[in-house]
Amino acid sequence: MAVKTFNYTNDAYIEAIDTRSELGALVGSAGNGFFGTISQVGTTNSYTVKSGAVVFVGGLCVRVLSDETFDLTSLKYIVVETSYTAITDAYTCILKAVNTLDTATVGTVKKHMAIYQKGIGTMNEGQGLTDVLKKANRADRIWNGASYMDEGQRINFADVKAAGYQTLFFTFSHYTVGTGPDDWGWVIYPVPIAFLNDRTGQGHTIGIPVGGTTKTMYKYLYIGTNAASGNAQNVQILDGVNFRISALREVWAVG
Repeated sequence: MAVKTFNYTNDAYIEAIDTRSELGALVGSAGNGFFGTISQVGTTNSYTVKSGAVVFVGGLCVRVLSDETFDLTSLKYIVVETSYTAITDAYTCILKAVNTLDTATVGTVKKHMAIYQKGIGTMNEGQGLTDVLKKANRADRIWNGASYMDEGQRINFADVKAAGYQTLFFTFSHYTVGTGPDDWGWVIYPVPIAFLNDRTGQGHTIGIPVGGTTKTMYKYLYIGTNAASGNAQNVQILDGVNFRISALREVWAVG
């Protein structure tokens, strides 16, 4: 049977790049997802799992390399059946037609994961994809306040890399010295999380236009995946511009 099984805990490396997080995202919160086509053979009780289908079973990625047809005249489900060899930590999967789902656990996954039920249709279809789309549309404010980000000032937030976010956005607004922050003059600075993988805690120069002039001031932040800290330059007066007229207001994690 032309089915190939990948254990993404051990196997998910492409040209030495660890792709477990990407595969894990596709698995979805329920751990299962079917991506492919199952078609009925004419008007018979036979159904074909088409070549090219991909099935996620917990931490396993199963690729169907050739068409596989099953007669469901007296059977109810098409499943991915998994076996596990503890001594080698090896998983093997096959496609199979059964009448009853075996919910026993083998290794870390269920023995049977249904992909089709007679009279119902495809099961677990796009389950992981739904979670991926939900994750892709995330936009969460993880910090808010008003800070010049002077030397010694630091803000902390949940680790965005561990949470699987894709981009950080640092949001600044105008600040009236002696009064407080204003809800105008917004400037947004994006930082890809992937950029921080090798550069966490390094300095970023963030340009901020000075309203009513042709001048530009800046804020200098040291940015990591769970914190950002400031610099004395952020409260200086330079070329007639008081850098206190801009403050960090919010940090967003997106994707």
